[in-house]
Amino acid sequence: MPLHAIEIILTRTVRGVELKAAQQISGMPMASARDGKSIAVLVSARDEEHAIKKVWRRLQDSLPIDVLCTLFPGPDGMLRMSIPFARGVKRRIRTWAKASGKTSEEFLSQAIKDALARDRSTEKVRQECLLNFLLHSCDWLDSRPSNTDSISVSRLPASLEDLVRRVSNSGTRVSFTDDTGPIASLISERELREFEDTLAITECVERKASSSSFISHDEAVQENTTDDGCAGDAKQCGTG
Repeated sequence: MPLHAIEIILTRTVRGVELKAAQQISGMPMASARDGKSIAVLVSARDEEHAIKKVWRRLQDSLPIDVLCTLFPGPDGMLRMSIPFARGVKRRIRTWAKASGKTSEEFLSQAIKDALARDRSTEKVRQECLLNFLLHSCDWLDSRPSNTDSISVSRLPASLEDLVRRVSNSGTRVSFTDDTGPIASLISERELREFEDTLAITECVERKASSSSFISHDEAVQENTTDDGCAGDAKQCGTG
């Protein structure tokens, strides 16, 4: 008999001893996903329907199965899914299917297609609304930023405005990352000023020690140091 590849979607992570025991009980070759939340099994059966029934029969008491699904489309290009239902739910599905003049399988198949279509339509509308908001409310995104750009938080989306205000009030730093790691940070204006002042004072001390003469950065932050040798001679220090 041909082999069929069936994916078992689990309700929780399964690893180690539990997975090994399930393999021994079923007698079917299987491989677990890296996250342990799904398993692929090879089933010898006449067709996909019998393969799925075989998995249920051998593993329903050994694994926390959520859904069974064929890994590859059948001759009709469709995947087969098997979803467990309580007895009362099965009766309702049969009633609805009979009222629509379809079998239970046909009724469920159409219901899933309709649900997926609604989901895609809802997501498309959501993305169009978001894009429309960005295009009309965030026109500053089209301009090339400069070192002195100033943007009113009232022009930001509400969630982003909340984030900016939280960073400003608490001093919490937020990092933005991509596949390479952190690429930018959002910090409060107060923390930025403190960094700039610390840098100016440090440069003042270094230039003082090397006897260099530069224009000061706000007089080396108004002679903000008293023990580093820079106070009183701030005019000799600076950021260049």
